[in-house]
Amino acid sequence: MTARSDVRDTNALDDVQRANIRAATMLRESGSMPFDTSIEKALAEAAAEMRVGRSDVIRLALHEWLSMRQRAPLER
Repeated sequence: MTARSDVRDTNALDDVQRANIRAATMLRESGSMPFDTSIEKALAEAAAEMRVGRSDVIRLALHEWLSMRQRAPLER
């Protein structure tokens, strides 16, 4: 790997992290977010099973998704 490719990889990773943070911020600030019927049903079932609220399930899923994206190797 060359120094030039290291810089490109670092810049690409920074772009991905900025996009993830931007997406998380937009979701957090969106308030109530409607989903289609099948997603709403799945959220309700997961919330009931976990004994938490709908927003807690969404928050947990978003947290897990962002954590996975952060750990995942940069796709080319």
